[in-house]
Amino acid sequence: MYLGMFEAHLDTASVMDTESATALEKSGLTPRDYQLALFHQALRSNSIVMLETGTGKTLVAVMLIEWFAQRAAAGSGRRKVRVFLNNTVALVHQQARVIGDNTGQTVHAYVGAMGLDEWDETTWTRTWACADVLVMTHQVLLNALRSGHARISDIDLLVFDEAHHARGSHPYMLIMREFYDHCAPHDRPHIFGMTASPLNAHQSAQASVHHLQASLDASMCTVDLTAEKSSRSQQITSSDQAAGPTAVCYEYALPPAFAPTPLTTALESACAGAKVVARGLRTAPVILALLGPFGVDQMWLYYLRQWHRAAVLRPAPSRNAIASALPDPTVADDPLLDISYLKSALELARAHCGALLDVVSDHEQMLPTEIVAHPISLLRALGMHRRPWADVRAQLSPQVNRLLGILLQWRDRPTELRGIVFASRRITVVLLAYVVTLIAEFDFVRADVLLGAALKQSGSIDRPIRSGSVRTANQLTLADFADGRLNLVFATQVAEEGVDIQPCNLVIRFDMPKTATSMIQSRGRARMPGSQFIVMVPQVDPELKQNLDVPASAAPLASEDVLSAMDTDAPELIVSESLVMGESQTLPEHQGSYTDYLRLVRLEDCLRDWCRAEALVNPTTTTDSTNIIVSSGPAHQEYGRMLYNLRIDDSPNTELEELWVEQGDKQGRIYTIVSTQARITYMSAVPTIHSYVQHLPQDQLCKLQPIFDFEQVVQPKQPATPQTKKAKAPTHNVLFRCTITLPSNAAVRRVAGPLMPNKRLAKQAAAYRTAKKLHQLGAIDDNLSPIADPEDEDDQAANKDTNAKPTESNVKTASGKSKGARSSTDTYDIAVAPAFIQSETLTQPDMESGEMAAKYSSRTWHLYRLSLHHPSTDSPSEIVFASAHRMPADISVPLFVNQFNSAIEPRDTSATIFRPKYLGSQVLDQAQFDILAQFSSKIFTRIIFMMLSWNELEVGSLLAPLNAEGTGIDFKFAQSCFDDRSIMYQDNTTDYSSLVGTLIMDALDHGRVKIIEQICDSIDIYSDLRAYHSNQASSDLPEKPQPDDIDLDDVNMAAKKKQKGAKTRPSVKTMAKWTDVKRINRIRPAREVATGVPLFKVRTISLVYNYLNVVPQSVLNSAYVEDAQETSNAAKVATGAAFPDGLYTSPFFCAREPMDLATIANLSLLPAFFMRLNQLLLAYEVKRKLALPVQVQTVREAITSSSANTDVCYERLETLGDSVLKYIASVMMFVAYPDAHEGILTTRRGRIICNANLFDLSTRLKLPPYIISQTFVKRDVRLPGHGWHRMPFIPAKWICMSPFFKASSSTESSNTETSEYVKSLGDTALPVPKKQLPIEPIAVGTTRVLSEKTVADIIESLLGASVCDGGIDGALVAARALGVVDSGWTSWSSFASVWRSNMAARKRKMAQLSNMRTETIAATTESQEVNDLLQEMKLDQSDVLFGLDLSVPNPQPGSVALQYKPDSAGLSDMATALIEDTLGYTFNDRTLLVEALTHCSSLDVTSSSYQRLEFLGDAVLDFFLTKRYYDHQPPLSPHRMTLVKHVAASNDLFAVVLVCNGLQKHVCHGSVTVRDAIHDYELRLEHARKVWSQRHLGDEENDHCEDSASAEHLEKRRRTSSSSEKPSIDIYRDLPPEVWDTVRAPKVLGDILESLIGAVFVDSGMSHETVKSVYERVLGPFLDRFVDSGKLSLHPVIQTLLVCQGWGCDAVSWENSTDTNPLEYTNRYVCHVVAHGQRISTSTGDSPRHAKYNAANALLTAIGASAPNALDGDLNAVHTLSADKATSGKTGETALDKLLKPICTCAERRLAEAKQRATVEEKKRMEIKQDNTNGSMADTEDTTLATDEKLSKDIEGELV
Repeated sequence: MYLGMFEAHLDTASVMDTESATALEKSGLTPRDYQLALFHQALRSNSIVMLETGTGKTLVAVMLIEWFAQRAAAGSGRRKVRVFLNNTVALVHQQARVIGDNTGQTVHAYVGAMGLDEWDETTWTRTWACADVLVMTHQVLLNALRSGHARISDIDLLVFDEAHHARGSHPYMLIMREFYDHCAPHDRPHIFGMTASPLNAHQSAQASVHHLQASLDASMCTVDLTAEKSSRSQQITSSDQAAGPTAVCYEYALPPAFAPTPLTTALESACAGAKVVARGLRTAPVILALLGPFGVDQMWLYYLRQWHRAAVLRPAPSRNAIASALPDPTVADDPLLDISYLKSALELARAHCGALLDVVSDHEQMLPTEIVAHPISLLRALGMHRRPWADVRAQLSPQVNRLLGILLQWRDRPTELRGIVFASRRITVVLLAYVVTLIAEFDFVRADVLLGAALKQSGSIDRPIRSGSVRTANQLTLADFADGRLNLVFATQVAEEGVDIQPCNLVIRFDMPKTATSMIQSRGRARMPGSQFIVMVPQVDPELKQNLDVPASAAPLASEDVLSAMDTDAPELIVSESLVMGESQTLPEHQGSYTDYLRLVRLEDCLRDWCRAEALVNPTTTTDSTNIIVSSGPAHQEYGRMLYNLRIDDSPNTELEELWVEQGDKQGRIYTIVSTQARITYMSAVPTIHSYVQHLPQDQLCKLQPIFDFEQVVQPKQPATPQTKKAKAPTHNVLFRCTITLPSNAAVRRVAGPLMPNKRLAKQAAAYRTAKKLHQLGAIDDNLSPIADPEDEDDQAANKDTNAKPTESNVKTASGKSKGARSSTDTYDIAVAPAFIQSETLTQPDMESGEMAAKYSSRTWHLYRLSLHHPSTDSPSEIVFASAHRMPADISVPLFVNQFNSAIEPRDTSATIFRPKYLGSQVLDQAQFDILAQFSSKIFTRIIFMMLSWNELEVGSLLAPLNAEGTGIDFKFAQSCFDDRSIMYQDNTTDYSSLVGTLIMDALDHGRVKIIEQICDSIDIYSDLRAYHSNQASSDLPEKPQPDDIDLDDVNMAAKKKQKGAKTRPSVKTMAKWTDVKRINRIRPAREVATGVPLFKVRTISLVYNYLNVVPQSVLNSAYVEDAQETSNAAKVATGAAFPDGLYTSPFFCAREPMDLATIANLSLLPAFFMRLNQLLLAYEVKRKLALPVQVQTVREAITSSSANTDVCYERLETLGDSVLKYIASVMMFVAYPDAHEGILTTRRGRIICNANLFDLSTRLKLPPYIISQTFVKRDVRLPGHGWHRMPFIPAKWICMSPFFKASSSTESSNTETSEYVKSLGDTALPVPKKQLPIEPIAVGTTRVLSEKTVADIIESLLGASVCDGGIDGALVAARALGVVDSGWTSWSSFASVWRSNMAARKRKMAQLSNMRTETIAATTESQEVNDLLQEMKLDQSDVLFGLDLSVPNPQPGSVALQYKPDSAGLSDMATALIEDTLGYTFNDRTLLVEALTHCSSLDVTSSSYQRLEFLGDAVLDFFLTKRYYDHQPPLSPHRMTLVKHVAASNDLFAVVLVCNGLQKHVCHGSVTVRDAIHDYELRLEHARKVWSQRHLGDEENDHCEDSASAEHLEKRRRTSSSSEKPSIDIYRDLPPEVWDTVRAPKVLGDILESLIGAVFVDSGMSHETVKSVYERVLGPFLDRFVDSGKLSLHPVIQTLLVCQGWGCDAVSWENSTDTNPLEYTNRYVCHVVAHGQRISTSTGDSPRHAKYNAANALLTAIGASAPNALDGDLNAVHTLSADKATSGKTGETALDKLLKPICTCAERRLAEAKQRATVEEKKRMEIKQDNTNGSMADTEDTTLATDEKLSKDIEGELV
């Protein structure tokens, strides 16, 4: 329901009164009668309430908000919100608090500083959905409506605070005209306005009211609260304002004609050329008359402070040392001259102001930049240097002295003072605050200022701080004033309206108010009872005073007695003759006079009288007879005559009708976008253009902005025709056309508008046309926001193979972490090579159940012959390896076995290649398969001492013995080779000496193969072995199992015994007891048999299994393989000798090992061989799957992570691939989006190369399972494939066959003879398949956890691998296979051809667009005036320029390039030739060269900015530099590659190369700042070269050495030049090493070098080789000489971190600040090295980055650390620091120790964290043990043994 006219829907007024009363009762508000009456009136229709300040207008608005909210809650229609608009930010927060405190509604406040311009429609929709009341500034709502993010139809109540601003082009007015008027009447919001005065200085009272009513489509209503002091009026005013503030006018004498101050004269004489001084000289006369000489001097000090701050923050610094070494510059705006002027001005100020400047300077050094920026922050320092009033009274103007006299009246009651002094100018406010603070008599005043956010003016520095800081400071000032911390505020008009300052009791108008509204509002700030409103007026002539008609309501002039008393209290005025030049002078115009004051009073009286007259015509009486005055003026009066009733003749193009619609409007055109309802109007077009330009890419050296140029056209007046005789005669014969020029990186460069009668309309019409073109070109979106990342059909065309939009880098996973981040992890499968996966599984009927089940069926296996030779053996061992599928023919397995050959010196770390020989295929049936599976398990039992079980349906690999012919499998040997497992016990002999050196399998130690060293005849299994150890310790028999071989049952038993508190190992005294512990007591013979049988002292064979990497020498020394020959000749120990600690076993518990030691050593290569083979086959599968042009070994490197701890890692390839990915993505974006500027290209490229997108690509290609991340662990060793599993332990009877075996009665063999049992056991296939085992094997891990960063890095590493093996063409193939680029990009030439066609299509499109829509402007009425002024106008090609040659003909099919060569604008043929000679390349299209040299500030509309080419060239150089250091020999680590490339690709280094080649002279720009920055850098670089040359190249010997060092590079460059070229000179001869780190360069210089490389790349048809030759010519010699030659040291910042981390402190950081010392005339940034909050080093620099560099250098110098070379230096050397000389002889304490020891707590923290982690891990371990123990262990040892026996019997039953 349209609530603004809802009374038409009510039956009677009583119904409405009842509803409103109910609503008010619910809200709890208690309004006064007149407020209630105004509330009812506001409900009836749109209303504007006019009441004095402080009479409760806001309460009426609050009641309306509550009423509409409750009505909306009771209804069921579309949800709407209430919007409260304010004129200032301070009012937004204030009114939001008031509404929130007095209603139950959800209130949100919105201001521009919240970044609302970046909000999208979703954010706005969510905001409107969760709030009931939106309080915002007018501009926020206007922007939201214009962009289509908000709909005015979604608002049910629209409140305008300070509604009198609704005129002209104010946002209030634009909201009403652009949106309210065009909204359907039933959807329009209800309007409620509030104002204290609607008066306009240019209109009468009646016209002002009618204009405001027409603007807001509302009726004015008010009440008469003046009074003859009626009872109700007294009741109203008693609590609000009493009788209002007492108004008084204080006169002051006219100022004398002060002479210019000495400081002014001196500055004019010495520094008149400075812009700041020139501005001050213009302002000084005004300040001299207004404040006096003392005020002028304060003005100069204020200006000098601001000038110094501007110099400190100058973006292009100038060093004082260089300035002193150079001749005096003569350019007026040269930065060095500006610094010189500042220095002179500060010296003059010190000479004339003395100690005052010293105090201020010292104070500024102690304050942060933000505080120093605020002028009033200096008042505390100024207050320390107060001066008596008598000393300065003569130097102050009479007006200031009168103000001081008024304030002096409060000296005796300072706690009561709460005053505001209003002045019209900001500088006046600041200086008045300074003056009051500097005078001693006013020490009771605690002052501050309230300033508005002034607009930036060219050359102006009188803005104290930024706008945002001003608002914050104002809020703090108001809070301090309300709390009493301040008692006086000097303010501009910003404090006149809307600021609620209840304690204020004094308001002084230092300047005359400009309007009656200003006077009324400032008077309303005095809220306290008995407050004063003082207006200061110039002294009135006595005769004029008698003749003045003073209204009764005017403030009286202060009496002579009051003024005399005030002058008496003031010190005596002694005027020096040197101060004045005459009697008096005139005041500035803005000061006004008493007559002006009376005019404002009369205007206010006219408004009051008119309101009373309206009350007689249209009275409305409340319940207490209060008159409600309602004015019913003309509604919707015409909004100016902006376009003389213009309309559009032509209709929208039907093809574009769905996108946008143009419609006629009385105020001009409206361009409406249907999808969002966003609108471009004449009023909104200009800010839309500014917003677009501000979002264009730009650097710190220039601020881009549109340029508006006006053309004046004079046309003769047309004589009046009979049809237009009654029409008004034309008053204009001059028309204006505005031409808008946008920056060189904009989509449109220049647009000419139509002729208009004035400049304002011409500017708006041109901006309207420009904004339309930007939208039609896609530069701004449907919400009129600059496009940063457009989503259109071209996006899908560029990435359609990815099947998904590129993922943003800030995408979050379900855990809240960033996708693709290192901290985001997930579980992934582990891939198995296809060669080890059985292809099919057949189902056969089960023999017992008859059901169909999957079983092994005869199938073909592929056989390979392996020859394994360990360096410790004399001959190799051969074995057959069978795989389920055939492997690639060229497979080669590298293993690092030669490093263990001690006979080779030095150690051979090369890889030995093992190549399996293919023997053919063979079909294996079930029996053959079982034989080979058992053989494979037995082999691994002897190699790794663990038994393997298998799943016949999953096994994909087998081992088999090679037959004698060497062509196949020896099945007979495989079946019988391990049958003899008889124990070593011999019944008929006691002499075992012949067994010394024999290999055995020890059942006491899980079947581990050992060597018998000694026969111990004096002991047996029942002997107390502890007696043979000198330390009387427990026996080491046998050694404690290692973690890899740990027995789970042993763990459970140990856990149980530990729970009982019993000891485990010390309780075992005899070997017989140990057999109980090891659960082999059933093979233990009877005591009478075992007594006297000697024990064997044995030694374990140490085997190395990991041959996948080169191990360190220290590890190699501790790992060995027993030599077979040495073992066979082992010395025998005499029987009966004393036995040392060692390992023992008994002949009853071991069996002879049939394999010799050499065979075991050779076969120990199998675990590493199979792991490496599986890795290679996975790499081969990745290569085959993606069709990569890469070698298998390189692919293996690309998919191997660092966690695998093998010989290769993908990190180097990933570093290279990162640059390749950036290179390819940049080229694709550059070609696919010819209209997009650098910002859009960078954003879109970022979406392609971000880890989130790479992670998506990798998972979509199913690459994570192929990532090699598992390290080699012995307990995880298996045969390849998922069919093999490790058993928890090996039963003793599977190791040895004992005749003393005690069989269980429950088994079928209980009645069988021992021999028969042994035979049957021998015939049994042992080990058994997994399906026959009652014990669950340990499953092989089929998954692992990977970081999403690792998954994403694989894409980059594969790209890097493709570059290494396939070149840049191979990289493109890989990028296409990986989904990085569209499949249509088949070659680099395709990029070039598409780019050429896209450029031609773009030019044709723009040419067509410039003529696409013929815009005709016509009049709605026949008028000669309109026909004369606004004739039909059509766009032509001269109206719209796009920075392109639009006359380019269409390219012919098959043409190689566009056939056009326009002149290089701004670049002469000689300059072009010089550039081409330097680059060694001749351009085919010189416009690309011009574009590469054109800065975005350039005004040349014929060329675009270099930013697109710089975007491309940056990627090209990044790739070349990365490839350069990837190919470096010796190879660099990834970390070192990054360090060196960071330097080589730095912008500062590129700038040095550019300037040394002289290319900076050709940069085309339109910015003085850019020119100054380049010039300043040239001077500083030249000075650095000069100083270094004097120090290092002072003699001929040094010259010769330096020339010799560079001779090779110079010769190389001469060879690349043409034969006619003169020999090159050494342009780097006197260049200091690492000068790029000491001389800061503007970014534009480095960008130019990159853009030149990009231009060559594009012009050469995307030729990689061509641009590489240019890169090698320009950058190669420099890199060879200064980076790769050993001159590049480790960066000090990185070295500082390494030094401190090596010492043990990881809490090092940097802290930046700004040095604002006025005595320093250069930019000085300060940086501190901080450790644990303490500063350990400090330095300064020209920028924060250079200050950080210098601070790190200072620390390294202080501790005596020398930097290693960044390329090949030892980084660990930075940790080696010499001891401090003062203490080296005593404690050896280094300088770093002295710095860090007192403050560093990192060691204690790490120790505490380690203890905490250990505690947590121990707790978890005990919980796991407890879980394993519960339910599986009995309470006693007997129960444990019984359980073990039962388990053994179950196993035995299965075997039998």
